[in-house]
Amino acid sequence: MDKQKTNSDLIEPLTQAHLKYFDAEYIRENFVIPQLYTDSIDKLRIKELFDASLSIANTQWGIDVYGDDFLERKDANKLTKNDKIYVAIGEWGSNHLFLMCCDKSSNDFGKIFDYNDAHPWHGSHHWEVEWKDFNEFLKDEYDQ
Repeated sequence: MDKQKTNSDLIEPLTQAHLKYFDAEYIRENFVIPQLYTDSIDKLRIKELFDASLSIANTQWGIDVYGDDFLERKDANKLTKNDKIYVAIGEWGSNHLFLMCCDKSSNDFGKIFDYNDAHPWHGSHHWEVEWKDFNEFLKDEYDQ
């Protein structure tokens, strides 16, 4: 799969998944999958990293599980810095999910977070590890 196909395979379904939480204009202006990720993902053979279909499914899972928390804060006009667009890019163990911030309005844009049985939208949980970008994540976790 070439990088443009990867991007289109991800952007449309993930846009649809986030529309309940963000308006279409916000998504159009802020939802960006970092180029570092799309340039690399199909070249890597790392079992913990998702292909496009697993990325979509696991992102949707997080949205479904933690979306009510997000909507409660949104309805109360009390959104937090973590109430941004995230994409699931991989997992390890039984409960750890690697999430990448794909919201260019966030200071966390491009960062990867390791959440253990949690999600950024769940207010009482915090990430266990943070990487500044996909390259740092690959070097630190997979010596790539």
